[in-house]
Amino acid sequence: MEIGVDIEQNERFKHVGENFLKRAFTQSEIAYAEKFVNKHENYCSLWCVKEATVKAFSNLKIPFQEIEVSSTPEGRPFIVKNERIKKELAILGCSEIKVSLSHSKDYSTAVVLIY
Repeated sequence: MEIGVDIEQNERFKHVGENFLKRAFTQSEIAYAEKFVNKHENYCSLWCVKEATVKAFSNLKIPFQEIEVSSTPEGRPFIVKNERIKKELAILGCSEIKVSLSHSKDYSTAVVLIY
C-alpha cells in the first residue's frame, strides 16, 4: 500500500498560461476545468491529484500528461488506468488507486491511495 498527499494555494493557478496547461493537463481535464467560473480552483485540485499520485508512486518520474484525472457520473474522482499507470501499479504489486480531493476558496488538496 502506498499513499500520497498534496496541498496547494489556488491562487497559483489563477494566471497560468496556455502552454503550461497543455503540458500539465490532458485535453479532457482542460475541458472539465474550463466549464467553471473559478476554473483555477479546479486546475489546482487536478494538479494536487497528479502530485499526490507521483508521491504515492514513490516519486517516480511519471509525466503529468500520463496521469489523467476523471470522474464517475456521480462525481467521484479517479485516475485513468492507462498503460503507464498499469505498468507502475504492477511494479508495486498493486492494482487499485483511490482518490480524494477537496478545495476551498484558498486551497486545494488531494490524497491518493494505491493498494
